[in-house]
Amino acid sequence: MGTYLIGYTAIALVVVFVIFVNLVSRRIIFKNNLKMQQIFAHPLLLYSLRRIGSALISILLAITATFFLIHLKSRGVMICKQAIGTWDKLGESIRELHCANLKARLGITDNWFLDLFRYYYKILPFPKTVCESYDVGTIVGAETIYTVTNQNCRNFILDLGTVFFLGGGHNGKFVLDLISEKMVISFKIGIIAIFVELLLGYPMGILMAKYKDGVFDKIGKTYIITIDAIPGVAYYYIWMAIFAGLGLPTMYDSSNVVTYIAPALTMGFTGMAGIALWVRRFMLEEFNSDYVKFARAKGLSENRIMYTHILRNAIVPLVRSIPAAILGALLGTFYIEKIYGIDGIGGLLVVSESQNDYFVLQGIIVVAALISIVSYLAGDIVTAMVDPRVSFTKE
Repeated sequence: MGTYLIGYTAIALVVVFVIFVNLVSRRIIFKNNLKMQQIFAHPLLLYSLRRIGSALISILLAITATFFLIHLKSRGVMICKQAIGTWDKLGESIRELHCANLKARLGITDNWFLDLFRYYYKILPFPKTVCESYDVGTIVGAETIYTVTNQNCRNFILDLGTVFFLGGGHNGKFVLDLISEKMVISFKIGIIAIFVELLLGYPMGILMAKYKDGVFDKIGKTYIITIDAIPGVAYYYIWMAIFAGLGLPTMYDSSNVVTYIAPALTMGFTGMAGIALWVRRFMLEEFNSDYVKFARAKGLSENRIMYTHILRNAIVPLVRSIPAAILGALLGTFYIEKIYGIDGIGGLLVVSESQNDYFVLQGIIVVAALISIVSYLAGDIVTAMVDPRVSFTKE
């Protein structure tokens, strides 16, 4: 009861807040109150609300397209053969009954549009009670089959369903729980990789710009071109071989922190090349700006011009990508996780698709879309904070 009360209260507050902001911004209420106008009619707030609204529409369109593509694959009885191990031993009528029951549990009926709206209800942030079922025994008779199940019910705001076909002890588990577990694993590796690429990429780009066409710049450009020229998977295996030669363990073990190093560095050394390339490019563009010429005319040292003026303006376009990189670490990287044996979310999408586990597949898409919304919005806010030239008004 508490979950329902908190959930509906939160939804009501959000709706009231959005309506209130629109009324204030349109000067229907508090039109002469300067303080209220400054707070609730702030361009950044209005821009953020518009961005969230358009992003939610995009998510619904993506979910709709995915929903119908998935349901196209569920036509016929192939999905039932995969799920029911005794399919060949059952009679025709029993097969049809079990296949119909299975599709009903998956939310698959002949009325696809009704199925879609049911799924919309599940993922909308309304409090709901969800039950997971897991088999504790099976009794096979001459003409029928009985499955004894237990249920575990919990209250959720977002219902992503339960796991059906993945195996490995996951069947019957809440999809939200499974995705959360995998995200934690991927994030441990991803966040280390982000720190590596930021700590190495920015200094590398600065030095390449400072010593343009020098030895360091040539080495850096060679490294960047090499990454672009070599296929990603082959490049990852090269780093894996290097780390193995250095004595670092190359297979992931959740109980051994040392095994995080090789995959994190592989991702970090790959990502730092892109950061260095853009830092160098933006800094070189700033070198010929009027304010730089004016600073030199005033007699400021090259280092002060470089780090106080040029770098400050050059990194502004790159700052917006940092929130997306951090949140993107939650989603993992398929090839890295496959190569190093990391049981993260990177490979879960591929496995769920191959196993036709629709709830897991749709759940990952929903979560990834939500993370994209937050990351883009955070990037816009960070950009507005660090760059005074950004304006969200129409003027």
